[in-house]
Parts: sequence; structure tokens; C-alpha cells
Amino acid sequence: MKNTGHGMEKRRREDPGRQALDSAVRLLTRRDHTRRELDLKLRQRGFAARDIASALARIDELGYLDDTRTAMAMADQLTGRGYGILRIRYTLEQKGVDEASIATALRACGDETAQVITARRALEKKQHRLAREADPLKRRQIAYRFLMGRGFSAMVIRRAIGEADDVFL
Repeated sequence: MKNTGHGMEKRRREDPGRQALDSAVRLLTRRDHTRRELDLKLRQRGFAARDIASALARIDELGYLDDTRTAMAMADQLTGRGYGILRIRYTLEQKGVDEASIATALRACGDETAQVITARRALEKKQHRLAREADPLKRRQIAYRFLMGRGFSAMVIRRAIGEADDVFL
């Protein structure tokens, strides 16, 4: 059977709003995206602002786009990977998540005690690097800088390092 190319011609004539919607749905099947991320990706694919707005409105109607749900999933994933709430907040802000959704996601990350536990777990994974340093002061400095880079607050870091002293610092 010979391909006459009529299928490509039909797709080119297809409604650009529908193409934007299809592209947005394909993006969301891979992973959750924030509204801003999805808007940016559709712009990068060359869709007009009118078609993007239409696609995002339809996706909202279908319940496929929920920045709060996405923020909570991202926060949970980052917490599991050993990041603190400062880093999580920064990441969510960069993804275009609104302040109310960020606040909800950060509350789900737990209180200060939960953050200390997360910081301790991150330090335990770094234990081999800490053990190479003979000087206890330098070891503490390495641990502090590491946890700061992971987005933990100074209070959480002091508690985590203080509780870790007897274990590996």
C-alpha cells in the first residue's frame, strides 16, 4: 500500500488549539508540570499564546493541571532525596508555583524535628566523606556547608550536627 502523504496534510490543517492541547496532554503523561512550566514548553514548541491559553483552560477543566498537587509531589520527592525546606521552596519558586501552593507543600514536609531527621539521613550518606577528615572542627564545617547547600536552615543544621556528634562527627 502506497503512502500518499494525506495523513500529514490532514495534521497540518488540524486546529492549532487542538495541537496545543494534544502536546500539553502528552507532556503531562510523562510527569506533572506546573502551569508555568507547561506554558513555557508549549511556547518553545511554537504555539500561539491564544492556543496555549485555550489548551491550559481545557486541561484545567479536565483536572489534569494542579499546581498544589504538583508542588506536594515535588516537595515529597526532594525531601526523600535529602533536601531541606529552603531548597524545596527555591525549586518550587523556580517552577512557577504560587505562594499558597508552596506553603501547603512545605507544611507537608514536616516540622523542624522532621527536617532534623532528614538532615541526619543526608549526613549519614555523607559519613564516608566526613570520616576522611581527621580534624573534628573541619569535619563539622564540612557537614555544615553540605547541609546548607541542601537547603536546611541554620537551626535545623545545628540540631542535626549536635545530635550527630556522638555518631560520626
